Amino acid sequence: MFNKISNLGIGTWLIIIIQFIAFFTFFMFVPFISTYFVNQLEFSLAFVGTVLSLRIISQQGLMVFGGFLADRFGYKQLAVAGFICRGIGFAGLGLTNQPVLIIMAAILSGLGGALFSPALKAALTMFTPPERSKEAFSMLNMVENAGTVMGPLAGLFFKEEDFFYLCLISGFLFWVIGFIVLFLPNPPLRKRHSSWVQESFNIMRHRSFILLVISLMPFHFIYQQLYLTFPIISEKVTGSSSWIFSFVTVNIILLQVPIFHWFKNRSMETIFILPYIFIGLSLFILGYSEQILPLIIALTSISFGSMLLLPFFQDYVADIVPKESLAAYFGFSNMAMGIGGSLGNLLGGVLYDSLKPEWFWIILSMICILPIIVVTRLKHTKSKGIINQNVSIK
Repeated sequence: MFNKISNLGIGTWLIIIIQFIAFFTFFMFVPFISTYFVNQLEFSLAFVGTVLSLRIISQQGLMVFGGFLADRFGYKQLAVAGFICRGIGFAGLGLTNQPVLIIMAAILSGLGGALFSPALKAALTMFTPPERSKEAFSMLNMVENAGTVMGPLAGLFFKEEDFFYLCLISGFLFWVIGFIVLFLPNPPLRKRHSSWVQESFNIMRHRSFILLVISLMPFHFIYQQLYLTFPIISEKVTGSSSWIFSFVTVNIILLQVPIFHWFKNRSMETIFILPYIFIGLSLFILGYSEQILPLIIALTSISFGSMLLLPFFQDYVADIVPKESLAAYFGFSNMAMGIGGSLGNLLGGVLYDSLKPEWFWIILSMICILPIIVVTRLKHTKSKGIINQNVSIK
């Protein structure tokens, strides 16, 4: 198993390393934004929330367009441009105290992600043999979570007063990543004749793809509760919430490879339904008993969902979409995180404040039924026949 993974190829491994550095840098830097702008520059929390929201919107909202450009002008070119944009945006946040310039820097950093993310996933698909793509995306998920854990640890070496230097270091690291991208092999670029509007309509007509994107939204809705509502329970039962996200990401780092090995021959129907069953049951139990054991079970279920749903869905995209539209489809697939995650942030707090805690978790468990119904219906679709195929690795 590990020998197979080690032979994925230089292009695939370069992208995996690039993504690790990108996630490491991002999570080293981002936690300082709210505290610096509120405590040091004395901006309101509402302004900081607006800045962060604009960064997310500019990234998730433009990712389809970024993928469309990557399909036409080249994955390397768009990835380099994206890392340069993010580097300028992150560095710019520490070079000004003017609200308009801060917002522009945040939008520029989000635009960078919209350019490089779909381009790199499409390039990884082109570099990796089709029968090995699930291994590659599983490794990608693992190292991204490793960067998510290690980045904040590196951030402990900085103080709020060091924000200026942290911005320059983070911006420089993203420029370094852009330089590393130049060493990637040149993936073949297939000629395109359709317009961006026609491409969008083609994606929307792909029934199985769209329904699976919709099916991922509840997972991202629930995943956002790691930042929003799970810490409230953790504070009550353990006196701390700082361990929650680390617990989930360490689970993914340690178990992603064996989980891949155990489920590599399962159908897409199983891959999508099983995590939601576990997550739904664990949240239902949490609604009746907000104690440490139900909390750990719920967090473990979410870890399990991340290890199955994300890499196997990305492999699904790589397998069924036209190769000349890879980046556009990867860009569109991020709508699951954009919409589901945004609703998780917007509605999660409102529901938790409006309902009794037990009802909040029960409602979240009921949400897990929706994607199960959708995926079960997909079993009968003839679009690509992908749901009934095994996802075996040869």
